[in-house]
Order: sequence, then C-alpha cells, then structure tokens
Amino acid sequence: MFGKVIKIAVLSLLTYLLQATTAEYLALWNVAPNLALMMIAIVSVALGRKYTFVVALLVGYLLEIMIPMLEYLNLILYPVAAMLGAMVFSDKSERKLGAEFTIGKHGTQLNPHLRTPLCAGLSCLIFEGVHLLYTYLAGVALTAGHWERTIVSVVYTTLLTGLIQFPVRWWLGVYKLKKAR
Repeated sequence: MFGKVIKIAVLSLLTYLLQATTAEYLALWNVAPNLALMMIAIVSVALGRKYTFVVALLVGYLLEIMIPMLEYLNLILYPVAAMLGAMVFSDKSERKLGAEFTIGKHGTQLNPHLRTPLCAGLSCLIFEGVHLLYTYLAGVALTAGHWERTIVSVVYTTLLTGLIQFPVRWWLGVYKLKKAR
C-alpha cells in the first residue's frame, strides 16, 4: 500500500512535469497532446477511481499553481474530466458485474488495453469541449481551425495513450500476479 502511494505521488509529479515542459515538443500539426489526461486515464483503468481522483487533483493543482491559464480552470477541469472518463471506463466491481448477470446482462467488460485509450479520449474530449465552450462564450467565433485542433488533440492523445499505457501499467505493478494465500 505504501509503495503504491509513493508511485502515485511520483507519477503525479512526473505527469505535471511532462505536461508543463515536454508536451509542446511532441506537437503534431502544432497541437500538443494532453499528457496529463493520458496518464490519468492509465491510472483510472489500472488502479480505479480513488487513485484517479487523487492524481487528477494533484496534477490539476500543480498546473493551476505553476501554469495558470484561467482562474481555477485546471483545478476544476482535470478532476471533472478524469472522473467522468473513469465513471465510464474504470473496472466494474464484482458486485456490479454480479448484479448485471442476475438481470440478464452478461456482466462483461472491455479489455483494459482498449478501455485505457477510450478513457483518455473521452476525458480529452470533455476537456477540449469545455475549452471550446469557454472560447465561444468569451466572444470568439469558432472556426474550422478550432474544431480541427480539438479533433487532432483528442485523436493524438488517444493514440499516444494506446502506446504509452504498457510501460506505465507495468511500472504501476498491474501485470504482477498477487501471491496466493
């Protein structure tokens, strides 16, 4: 348990540092991927909602303090976008799977390696959608360029999550078998 908390703290700090310093160098068509939501989605599917909220809150807080854009936007938007993605794509509990089975549903889940990029894509779509809404409400007319950048950001973040999830999940210890009692 203590080792997992240390890994979450290190991953949160690393996520903040990557988003603040490296993301702009990974730009594709002048659009940087959202590395923070990518890492948060990996944690969401690998470890669950509790750790998702902690990582999203820490990353949002660090980004809000160090790279303020709009007042409290990062602090609010990262946990909200991450938790909405986690509600859809995180692991279902055994109790929920059993309840679905009793009412006739088959009680299955998608493969976690598929759910992880989908979770990142949904979280990024919510994040970018709020930014588009804020831009529109600020009086800026949305052009095709705005929509194109949003689509590129969502697709790029989703595809990058599909690639980077394997080493991060391994580092978090998801692939290790638990000892039998």
